[in-house]
Amino acid sequence: MLEDFAQSLSEVIIDITALEVNTMVVKQITGDKFMPWDSYLSLYSIDTHWTARSNIHESLQPRYMSLRRDLEVEYLLLVCNPESELFDLNIAQQQDQLQILSDPNALMDITHSHLPNPLIPHNTVEMQKVQDLLHNSKFSRTLRKVAELKAALDNRNRTLKRMDALSPAAHAEALEEEVKTDVIYAQTIIQLDGDIINRYNDDLFSHPHRDLLLQIHKESVVSGERQWRELLKFIVNLAQETFAKLTELAQRG
Repeated sequence: MLEDFAQSLSEVIIDITALEVNTMVVKQITGDKFMPWDSYLSLYSIDTHWTARSNIHESLQPRYMSLRRDLEVEYLLLVCNPESELFDLNIAQQQDQLQILSDPNALMDITHSHLPNPLIPHNTVEMQKVQDLLHNSKFSRTLRKVAELKAALDNRNRTLKRMDALSPAAHAEALEEEVKTDVIYAQTIIQLDGDIINRYNDDLFSHPHRDLLLQIHKESVVSGERQWRELLKFIVNLAQETFAKLTELAQRG
């Protein structure tokens, strides 16, 4: 049990080695929880045919495809790594995976995907691959983040489609008055080695509440950093206690 706990602890430490603070304006905050299967299914289905069937606004289609590629790349990096528990020699030796990893514009659809297919539940082998993938902590972290970005895009898509349904005059007026939502306006990443990365969306500088957004983001970073440091301190202390306990048991045994 202690060994399992130590393994889980090491995965948690990897998960919190960087602090990321994103500032967005949203129309509503939902209580939806992260469901790996549902998130994977919705992202797996994205391709050029899906964007047409799902009535995705033209301006957002490249961003949806970028999310789909992010998921594919994360999977390929895992299955092509000999040290990964998901290493697959057959995929690692295929030439098309090299194109996907190196070319941001590589063709991205289900027929060219290496990801396990969740759309064939009768195939037990494929379903087991999906389950193994969703239980991989590294892939799960990427899936969670990509799913959050897709949710923001979905909200943005609904807003744009509603505006397109308006008359030209009403559309122009709505566009002028609209405060863009579900857009990341400011992002700060603080890494364990001390590197700090700040990114700002171009739309922020023309936003009517620019100063307020910047102030909120600054306060969020300060608050997040304080909580992050306390959490790191707690995890380190917990890891030290666990290591001491394992050492004591090893000496007894």
